[in-house]
Amino acid sequence: MTVTNASINKEIPENQTIPPLLIINGHPYPVKEVLRRSMYQRENRFVDVCISEILIREYAAKHELTNSVEELQIAIEEMRYDKGLESKEKFLHWMKNNGQNMLSIQNELDYQLLRKQIRANIPNEEIEAYFAEYQLEFDRVELYSIRVSTQEKAEELLAKIEEEEGNFHLLAMEYSEDEESYLKAGYIGKVSRSGVTAEIEAAVFVAQPGDVVGPVKTEKGYNLFKVAALYPSTLEEASDKIRDKLFEKLEAKLLAEAEIKYPLLEEEI
Repeated sequence: MTVTNASINKEIPENQTIPPLLIINGHPYPVKEVLRRSMYQRENRFVDVCISEILIREYAAKHELTNSVEELQIAIEEMRYDKGLESKEKFLHWMKNNGQNMLSIQNELDYQLLRKQIRANIPNEEIEAYFAEYQLEFDRVELYSIRVSTQEKAEELLAKIEEEEGNFHLLAMEYSEDEESYLKAGYIGKVSRSGVTAEIEAAVFVAQPGDVVGPVKTEKGYNLFKVAALYPSTLEEASDKIRDKLFEKLEAKLLAEAEIKYPLLEEEI
């Protein structure tokens, strides 16, 4: 199956009735009411996606970014492979079960490729400037932890460690109440500043490898942390995350500047 040149912007004639979005046991659920319900519950994810698509396409057109037929064809083939839809029969069956057609799939993949293009075209100078200003944000630390329910117990265990009467890792396996880490001798892994609370950040990112800090009060109790290693950030390691952040910032800017109307809902209350 090959792609075709087409546009998502197809207007519905004024005299055409919009069919219901759903029919459950013979009961129709109008598109308008689905939209109202999702907006009332603040779960209008599909509306947000539609808005984002239009804004991304406008931005791409303004900056003369397009996808070739060959790129779209490769994207479709990759999508079919990823979903196990190599055969024509499986592909047609999947489209029918998921309410898709060739044009809708092409439009979705075209949109995803445009997003990747815009992200990839963020200037390196902007990435370098962001890193220079927020470099500490990307530092990481490798941690072990012991979590107990009371401050007194945490201080008791800290005293044993400081007086060399107890091994941190053995104490973690014996006393820690963190079910995910105690079997691994308290090992948590590598975390960034943004991945921990301000209290934990303040305690562990000023420590040296081998230090045990705490007790630190957390949502689930009191923690002792052992710093295994510190990993200062580098531009090379942080560039992908920075590119993501700058792309999100661009999307937020486009949304803030957009004029959005809901003509389907514009009626007297």
